[in-house]
Amino acid sequence: MAPVLPSRLLRQTQGLRLAYSAPEPDNSILQELHQLMLPATKALPFVKLRAEDQPLWHPESYWSVEPTGKREIDVELGRAYARKAIAAMKADHNKGLISLIVQDIIRDAAHRSGRGRLSYLALGFLNEISHHLACP
Repeated sequence: MAPVLPSRLLRQTQGLRLAYSAPEPDNSILQELHQLMLPATKALPFVKLRAEDQPLWHPESYWSVEPTGKREIDVELGRAYARKAIAAMKADHNKGLISLIVQDIIRDAAHRSGRGRLSYLALGFLNEISHHLACP
């Protein structure tokens, strides 16, 4: 049984309405989907996508580069790639991107020379990453 309000309270509350405020939209699902799609990561010039890439697939390789053979050009290009990787990591909220790139740099070094020697591109990349860690 509903409670009965005295007539004085009924008159005071007659013009009032119950206000309902909708909850804030839940963007967490959209953010998770965005993280899985990795749009900024997949746009990096040194990332190799799989044939017929799909939105939720991970790239085939996070380090697919061909050195020019000129030390200074390769070092600067590697440094530029590192800056782009940091920007993509932030845009995609992908904290593990740099570690995935470093793993593929090591894999590339093992396959390229057989002795595990890093290219000047890789050295430039790692140098720039180190610089960003030391001087935030």
